Amino acid sequence: MIATLALMVLAPRPKFGAWVLLDGDGSSFARFQAHASSFDSVSGQFYSCTKDGLVSHVAGIPEPTFKAFTDFAHYHRVAVFGLVGDGGLGSAGVEYFLNDPVRMDKHAEALCDMAIADHLEGIDLDYESMKAEDRDNYSLFVETLAKKLHRRHKLLSIALCAKDTEPGDWSGSQSMDYARIGAAVDRARIMTYDQHEEGGPAGPVADIAWVQKVMDHALALIPKKKLELGIPGYGYNWSPPKAQGIDWAGFSALPGADKAGRDPASNELLLQTNGGAAWFCDSVSELPKLDLAAKLGIRGVYMWVAGSEDPKWWDALNSWSHK
Repeated sequence: MIATLALMVLAPRPKFGAWVLLDGDGSSFARFQAHASSFDSVSGQFYSCTKDGLVSHVAGIPEPTFKAFTDFAHYHRVAVFGLVGDGGLGSAGVEYFLNDPVRMDKHAEALCDMAIADHLEGIDLDYESMKAEDRDNYSLFVETLAKKLHRRHKLLSIALCAKDTEPGDWSGSQSMDYARIGAAVDRARIMTYDQHEEGGPAGPVADIAWVQKVMDHALALIPKKKLELGIPGYGYNWSPPKAQGIDWAGFSALPGADKAGRDPASNELLLQTNGGAAWFCDSVSELPKLDLAAKLGIRGVYMWVAGSEDPKWWDALNSWSHK
């Protein structure tokens, strides 16, 4: 009995991290700076694919910003990953190197070189625009990059589309082989959000029953010590003519937002708007996902995106971490 209690006391809390944007008005970086003590790791908006199959720093971000971000994080003992996206090139940008072994190797080598030059702990892959037929080549690329990074004592994390079956129900999720990718990477960040999003009908962004189902599937294929559960710090406003993603400021500015109710399934804030409805994932709806992560015994949770979230999240996270 004593041994059991000791294990319960010593069981580690899920670690917290978030993606941070470095472009725009600087609010995402500022939010990280204000709450750095809550972070175990951070993924900064560093890299984009280029048309020639290589990578570069994200255009439009002043070069000193990358160093300032990394220096600040390291001063506060936060591990830094460089987030890499497709640079707006879509599937054509990623497939340019996926479909050619020489280009694939060069792309992986370029990412390694950038991680070393920028003094990062690792690379965070966020390629979501592949087609289903890219599945094997993408897995091969992940394996290739992981080996190159590990030889240089760097880590590889990856953002994975949410799904509860294999191979998935749309091209993005079908391009991601959970088992093969999970064996290669160091951290697998499951994007457990966008259960409903701009392109579909209105509904919760990520109700916890759906999140549980997705994570159960991930746990069957990926070691739990690598898994991180995605936390949405945003919402959607489904109002004609088109649904739009909204941050906390955007939701709060909607007429009647201070009187918003809650969606029964997700406990997300729900506001009936003129001809539509808006959902937002606030601290109340997202805090139970920390309990879920603890129950599952996974590595942690990861938020998209610092600066868009309910400001009360940070006090809620701190209270949860110390209870």
